[in-house]
Amino acid sequence: MRIFLTGGSGYIGRALARRLVSEGHEVRALVRPTSRIEPLVAAGVATFPGDITVRASMREGMSGADWVIHAAADLDLTGPAGRMERVNVAGSDNVASLAWKLGVPRFLSVSSVAYFGGSPADGSAATEETVPSTPFPTRYSATKHEGEKVIRGYAARGLSVVTVYPSLVYGPPGKRDGANALLRQIWRGRFPVLIGAEQKTSWIFLDDLVDGMVRVLARAEPGSAWLMAGEVATVREVIGKIAALGGAPSPRHELSIATARRLLRLALPFYALVGRRAPMPLSQLASLERHWAFDDRRARAAFDWMPRGLDAGLPPTLAEFEPRP
Repeated sequence: MRIFLTGGSGYIGRALARRLVSEGHEVRALVRPTSRIEPLVAAGVATFPGDITVRASMREGMSGADWVIHAAADLDLTGPAGRMERVNVAGSDNVASLAWKLGVPRFLSVSSVAYFGGSPADGSAATEETVPSTPFPTRYSATKHEGEKVIRGYAARGLSVVTVYPSLVYGPPGKRDGANALLRQIWRGRFPVLIGAEQKTSWIFLDDLVDGMVRVLARAEPGSAWLMAGEVATVREVIGKIAALGGAPSPRHELSIATARRLLRLALPFYALVGRRAPMPLSQLASLERHWAFDDRRARAAFDWMPRGLDAGLPPTLAEFEPRP
């Protein structure tokens, strides 16, 4: 099977590309000029220079594909104004519209639980049918939602779309940002205070997510959508598990979201004055204010898929980090 992949040089995309090649598929990955392509080339992936914000740059690689897997996204909340919209919304339009125009038989949209804007305020786990929580807490959440709506528009015109919604993705190999970076900071005791300790989050191990997506490619019906969320745990529980494995103890002090927001607003001018980045953007606190608990039992039953829990996934992940000072 010939597969055209966006986001192939990213954390999820690179792992997925390696798995697909190992199973005998021909993988063509769209890569930006600045992307590090050596791991893809070494794995046997064909690379095609381009950018999802330039539709014409994808035509060569996408032509003749049996599947398009759209995994590219901009997650950087501190990036330049408008970039997230160009990548997550307009870029998704470019990928889906070209796939529709070329008559690609199948399209896998790698979305995110960010699409939902959080889970119910009572702490119960959201499902694929849960109504999104608005207003969206971050630009990332809003743009992932809008990008998914754009793709659904092409599904209504005949593009055969399947969607997956990963939660926080962690696990080897380590990466410098995202969920692994958060776990690394907890391991090293870089959090002087605990914010949103009782908020629920969902964690999916990278290899399990890839395995789930491969099963989706083989067995999912067109038009279906699948949460792939892993284990639900509170922030306090995650920190406790890391401490039990030899990481830093839980911070002694806790702040409410409201107090943290007031302090951050007071501190922002100082960070701007000294030319340093604030610990987090204000919008991130809006995200921390919500639960992110999701129920993926439907995918587990449909694909005979069983992602591991944090007790199994944290040890190999933490082993990637240098010893705590």
